[in-house]
Amino acid sequence: MSDQIAKLTAALAESEQRRVAEQESMSETVQRIKEQVMNLARRPTASAPNDTDDESDEDDYVDLTP
Repeated sequence: MSDQIAKLTAALAESEQRRVAEQESMSETVQRIKEQVMNLARRPTASAPNDTDDESDEDDYVDLTP
């Protein structure tokens, strides 16, 4: 009985270690995906119109309304 408990305890500890390692790996993957999405969001799109006028860029932004 004691041998069985020791085996089950070891199996439980190993299972917990695997779960933690998988969770850390998933967290790293999620972080990389978030960074990639943010980088994509910062990139200008190919369909964005070129701002070639010589006027100030102030009119390119809309002020927040109170």
